[in-house]
Amino acid sequence: MKALSPGLLVLWAFASAGCVTDPATRMRQAEKENQRLTQELGETDRALQSVSAYTEELRSPGKAGRSFTMYYSPAALEQMASQLLPMRMAARNFHKQLQGEVIIERISDVRFGPLNTLTCRAEMRGDNIRYTGSVPKAYQAEVRKFQSGVAAGVVADLVVELSISSENALVARANATRTRLKANSNSQAEGMLRDAMNERVLRLPFAFDLTIQGGNAVPRRMVLTANHLAVTYAP
Repeated sequence: MKALSPGLLVLWAFASAGCVTDPATRMRQAEKENQRLTQELGETDRALQSVSAYTEELRSPGKAGRSFTMYYSPAALEQMASQLLPMRMAARNFHKQLQGEVIIERISDVRFGPLNTLTCRAEMRGDNIRYTGSVPKAYQAEVRKFQSGVAAGVVADLVVELSISSENALVARANATRTRLKANSNSQAEGMLRDAMNERVLRLPFAFDLTIQGGNAVPRRMVLTANHLAVTYAP
């Protein structure tokens, strides 16, 4: 899920000294925003197609042949996640000049939302986190506070879009909307941590195997209702 490094704190300090938004920068920002909106539109279209197909199956169950549907509650998804945790990741996955490990310890507060998205909370902490880059003396105290804050724990609020891949796996694309340090809270550092997570750790989707052992049925379609993740299985 790209961590915020002490180096980012230093970079922010230098960048915040002043900047001028030139036309080329505004153009790049506009292009990035257009790409984001185009991606969101595509995701919405895919979610609506999934809802339509699921609704059609409910209306005409005979057309489904030997297919059947499994229903997963938020609690069931949290239980499934707990079987994969704790998950240890190299801190360099968050920033190339970080050493140590980031340990994801808990996923909680799963809530289903519209358009095949859910929200949840991830709790993690740093183990022996160390910044290997050069830090000006004026910022060394801030870097130490950040390192101790990550060691104490980080809470990240996530928005997750779900889909079924062509390989019949449940695919989760996550985006961090907020991060909070349990100790030494700092809004600027927490904002950079959130951005670093989105740009590095959460850049690629996560895939989960929902196949049923001992059978030949595999996930073919999914949709989120208000209370369940409904997964349609078929041979």
